[in-house]
Amino acid sequence: MPVLQAVEKLERYAPGGVDTDTPSWGREGAIVLYWLGAFALTWLFRLPEPFVFNVHQTVASVWGILLLLATLGFSQWLYAQVAIHEERPFNLVGTPIFIIGNSLGETLAFLLVFKFGAAIGTWLAYPMGLTGTPFHLLVFGSGFFAFLIYGGAIHGLFWMRIFPPHFREDEWARKIRKFRLWSESALSFSWCLTFYVFEDFWSVVFFHAIVDTVLMLRVRPRIFRFASQLPATVR
Repeated sequence: MPVLQAVEKLERYAPGGVDTDTPSWGREGAIVLYWLGAFALTWLFRLPEPFVFNVHQTVASVWGILLLLATLGFSQWLYAQVAIHEERPFNLVGTPIFIIGNSLGETLAFLLVFKFGAAIGTWLAYPMGLTGTPFHLLVFGSGFFAFLIYGGAIHGLFWMRIFPPHFREDEWARKIRKFRLWSESALSFSWCLTFYVFEDFWSVVFFHAIVDTVLMLRVRPRIFRFASQLPATVR
């Protein structure tokens, strides 16, 4: 798939962020602006999903929750095989900040992009006279495709330049990384289905938080380490 090939190239050739304890506008500032932008757009377009708690609908669906669990488990197992922290210490301050902020902020961004793509699909479906299953396939497929494009772009053009280089480069890791991109596409598919079928925002937030937890444990980026700026006498 061209999208996955592009993401793989971005991962391989992205310069990586600066591995430093010093917070900066170019790193922490950019992350916070990303989150705030998603919150602002959610408010601007009055998205209803964040204000409705539909987790029970997802949990009540055996196939829905199994798909979420299976795609999460497989994708994160593959990620754990290739991601390394290079002896960086566990980020006690930054980890909860990032998990809470990103699971909310980026999931809002994902929801916005999915609904934008789905709106394009709806706009295309009506002139074509589609109804029933073909209608839903086009609408969902458009949203999922938009999600994939955005997810690949934000990963390769933003996050890979925020976080320090953190992928193994041996032969085994290179083989796994190809499967990992497919597994993350499957994870994205399960999240889009949760948005579309169950109109459930908060289950995706929860699963996104698990993904962010794995990242902070395996990569340990030195983000939001504000304690490092305190004088030694007050530490």
